[in-house]
Amino acid sequence: MTSIMTNTAAIAALQTLRSVSSQLSENQNQISSGLRIETAADNAAYWSISTTMTSDAKAITAVADSLGFGAAIADTAYSGTQAIVRVLDDFKAKLVAASEPGVDTSKIQKELVQLNAQAESIVASSSFSSINWLSTEASTHLMETQNLQSSLVSSFSRLANGTVSVETTDVNLKLTSMLNRGGGGILQKELWGVGDIGGFRSTGINSVAHQGHESRIFTGPASFATGDYILFDINVDSGDHSAGLDFMGLTIDKAVVDSALGITTGEINSADDMRKVLQAVFTANGVPATAYEGLFSGGLGSNLFEIGSRETSGEPGSSITISNVTSDFNGAKPAGFALGLEGPPKDNHDNMYPKASIDFTKPFTVSPKSEIFFDVQVGSNARQTYTIDRTTVDAALGTTDGAIVDAASLAAVIAYASAGSALTVTASGPRLTFAADQATFPEAGNRAARVFVGNVQSIPPWALEFDLAEIDITGDRFTLAEYLTGVEYMLQRSIDGASMIGAVSARIQMQTEFTQSLLDTMERGVGRLVDADMNEASTRLKALQAQEQLAIQSLQIANSSAQNLMKLFS
Repeated sequence: MTSIMTNTAAIAALQTLRSVSSQLSENQNQISSGLRIETAADNAAYWSISTTMTSDAKAITAVADSLGFGAAIADTAYSGTQAIVRVLDDFKAKLVAASEPGVDTSKIQKELVQLNAQAESIVASSSFSSINWLSTEASTHLMETQNLQSSLVSSFSRLANGTVSVETTDVNLKLTSMLNRGGGGILQKELWGVGDIGGFRSTGINSVAHQGHESRIFTGPASFATGDYILFDINVDSGDHSAGLDFMGLTIDKAVVDSALGITTGEINSADDMRKVLQAVFTANGVPATAYEGLFSGGLGSNLFEIGSRETSGEPGSSITISNVTSDFNGAKPAGFALGLEGPPKDNHDNMYPKASIDFTKPFTVSPKSEIFFDVQVGSNARQTYTIDRTTVDAALGTTDGAIVDAASLAAVIAYASAGSALTVTASGPRLTFAADQATFPEAGNRAARVFVGNVQSIPPWALEFDLAEIDITGDRFTLAEYLTGVEYMLQRSIDGASMIGAVSARIQMQTEFTQSLLDTMERGVGRLVDADMNEASTRLKALQAQEQLAIQSLQIANSSAQNLMKLFS
């Protein structure tokens, strides 16, 4: 039906044209922007995801920049640490050279001063954008500093619940700092050390004694005729705690000599003969002594004869004392001649008690965090460990600073700490002597109480006691060996620091590579969501352009039929 009111065909053609034009406009937008989803109206879900991921990608790009910054800081610190290692190598070589006899240490000291200045210059220069891992500004010593970290941004992450976070790589600058304002850097002294404990650290005493004895030079030979004699008294095992036993009027004459030696001539021709004769006299008179001692003389075959206590007298002492020596050889020998019994002995050990000594080296301080441990055993007592800490030192010396300044103060502290062990510690000048308390153990010689003092340890076991800048080989504060040990310690800590920085650098490099890979992956992922397929879009464009032309022609045809109808009324 043809109507003058409504052109149905034109309306249909116009609707088709509008639809094709809309699709064509959308397709042209995709081609011009390259995006399939450009606004939230295109696809709200995909647009939201892509917008969020694009924002995250920008944040990750910032992380990549931060990683580059961190890599520069780490590389600078690593280069500085390597340079410090080389300086310490040279320092160690100079100290070894200074150990050679005849070397002018003052000249080497000048070189050491310059090496230290170079180390300080390296530390100060190892800075990138005002960040220096080798020079720190903590006001406290690093051993008393709780936290000293430098943080590098290393990653950006979004959790499942939508929250975001920035992760960091933390570097403990207590392990890299060479010089700290409050002390404690690798090139600076540590705290709480007690050094060689004034010489006590190396103590390893395991002291025992032996019987009282004395040696005498044989002054013979001599021939005893009838009526010739030597008379003498002997005291065995007298000492501070007993009078010993006295044997009076012991006699050597021709009969004694002939009997002891199995001869008839009364001749004593050697020190060995004298030993036999004396032993016969001791046996005959019940003297608890032996003439066959060899601790000084080495035994038979020398020009010495030696007398020792058998320690069977029941007295706590262990000694030999010869006195009141008289003789008569009817003019054949000078007055007082007694084959070596006359006069003082050549060597003499009476009432020996186990003891040992050490020399005090230098003052030290027991800090509130220091402890010293040592073992003591006296006589049959069980071995026991004793402790010296700051409280012990101050209680023993009546001080408040924990300082032990000389041998007397160290002796007082050790004695105080080991009270009840029966150990005595006395000081004479710079020397400390350890012995058993004779009030508890009065026996001397072989029966005397064994004394053990040793296994000396400390917390900390060892600590660096000087800065690199304080090394002075022309002074006597520390020995060359101690300086060498300290520099080696600095060297090893520097190497450890370089290893740690190198590990951080490697991690930064790995994280940088991962971040770049992550950015590429995110870009591809977002592209899959919102990018237009240009091949498909261009093909669709041609089709829509053709559809548009057909729709226009259809509209023209529909409009032309209405015009033909109007001609009927003209």
